[in-house]
Amino acid sequence: MAKEQQYDQETQHSKLMIDHDYDGIKELDNPPPPWLMMIFYGTIIWSVFYVFYYNIFDGPSQEDEYNTELAEAKASVPQSTFDETKITLLADAAVLSEGEKMYASKACDACHGVTNIGPNLTDEFWIHGNNIANVFKVIKYGIPEKGMTPFKDQMTDEQIQQLSSYVISKMKGMATANTKGPQGDKYE
Repeated sequence: MAKEQQYDQETQHSKLMIDHDYDGIKELDNPPPPWLMMIFYGTIIWSVFYVFYYNIFDGPSQEDEYNTELAEAKASVPQSTFDETKITLLADAAVLSEGEKMYASKACDACHGVTNIGPNLTDEFWIHGNNIANVFKVIKYGIPEKGMTPFKDQMTDEQIQQLSSYVISKMKGMATANTKGPQGDKYE
């Protein structure tokens, strides 16, 4: 009985054998598994629908979809009601304390103090003006040609106003032995 089973199995394999031989190695013609064939036929059907939707019926292009998503993202960003033309100098002690913390956290002293790379902020001489609007714009938009980094993406307008108020109100007269000499025009 065992020989008969072995014979049946060998005949079955010989029927599946591909008529191709390489170095004595033969290959069976096994069909792929049904789940793989279902995925294969599914992708063919999906591609037909894809071609009809995007190429024949003018479905949205990738650029259209990108522009739609970009418009949705811009609409979801809250709009600031801060008016840069009406900036006022803040004098509240808590606000100035917050400004001082921001001055330290943004490492402003690295350029405007210890290394003397940037202009001196402790005297009456200012390169870009010493009123709150001018200082606010310099901090927010920076002066790239002079190496001043813009902080508009790192701080809110309110934080920039607090920092500007601190620079104007509290830094005057804080000169140390390392501070740079006068630069710019004299403002009092």
